[in-house]
Amino acid sequence: IYLPIHLPTYLPTYLPTYLPIYLPTYLPTYSPT
Repeated sequence: IYLPIHLPTYLPTYLPTYLPIYLPTYLPTYSPT
């Protein structure tokens, strides 16, 4: 796994963009509730 040292810098910028897209797609599949 490639974990750059500048991860915490671009993570807060990546998260708000990916989370709303990934979460609704992963959640219904991951959680049976």
